[in-house]
Amino acid sequence: MIINKVYLSLGSNIGNSFFYLLSSINKINSLENTRVSKVSRFYITKPWGNLEQNDFLNCAVEIYTKLLPVELLKELNKIEKYHNRKREVHWGPRTIDIDIIFYSNLQIQNDKLTIPHKEYKNRNFVLVPLLEIIDEPRKILRYINKKTIGDLKVFNYDKKIMIASCLCGNNVRYDGKNNYSKLFMEIIKNISYCVVCPEVFGGLPIPRKSSEILNNKVYSIENVDLTREFVKGAEKVKEIAKENNIEIAIVKEKSPSCGYENIYNGNFEKKLITGMGLATRELVKLGVNIISI
Repeated sequence: MIINKVYLSLGSNIGNSFFYLLSSINKINSLENTRVSKVSRFYITKPWGNLEQNDFLNCAVEIYTKLLPVELLKELNKIEKYHNRKREVHWGPRTIDIDIIFYSNLQIQNDKLTIPHKEYKNRNFVLVPLLEIIDEPRKILRYINKKTIGDLKVFNYDKKIMIASCLCGNNVRYDGKNNYSKLFMEIIKNISYCVVCPEVFGGLPIPRKSSEILNNKVYSIENVDLTREFVKGAEKVKEIAKENNIEIAIVKEKSPSCGYENIYNGNFEKKLITGMGLATRELVKLGVNIISI
């Protein structure tokens, strides 16, 4: 099956917009047969159409996908729904809006989808971020409105982000390896962040036996109760989050410390269930927004 290059525009102006953009990029990167290859800078932009609302935060994303256009649209709508996108007011405020701007060289126009996006030529908040990542800048350069380009301001996140140490490339996993996230390390390279590993904070060695949660306790594969160590690590993460006023944390899914939506069932069968790791539970109690990779 052909792999298609696609350009998306993302925008948000409700709640923690930076979180909604990062979380949506992560969800897009997690789609089947899809990967995010480039992300533009983030821009503060004036609302378009309905002016009586907050400024937006916008970015552009390049992806490669095997999903067909209608399949991709369906998945993007699911991501919007996951983030509580409401469609109550035309051009109104939203937690996240994800538009397909270009899909390879296809041209589509029907009642569900128009590609290229019918309004992209009129929107600097689409064109300027897109200019940073598109391979054919001349394709869009002539449409940029130079008179209003000053309405876009580069966004600089001025708070710290918390990120799991294994995602930074540190070999702290139970097996002595890591879960390096090239995508997110690139996105946050100019942002201050604090690196955490709850299990190491709890005094556990590297490497160590794999562990899972069962009945709110943590056991190793050898049936050793490690709950005390995991609780200690979670408390340390909570302390760091409070000290640094953390609002966004990037964690590793499935982990008994960091899992957010899914963890293993506690029987070492490689079966997932809905649940959270101990450290993530503490972060959620503090109101921290979680992105799980």
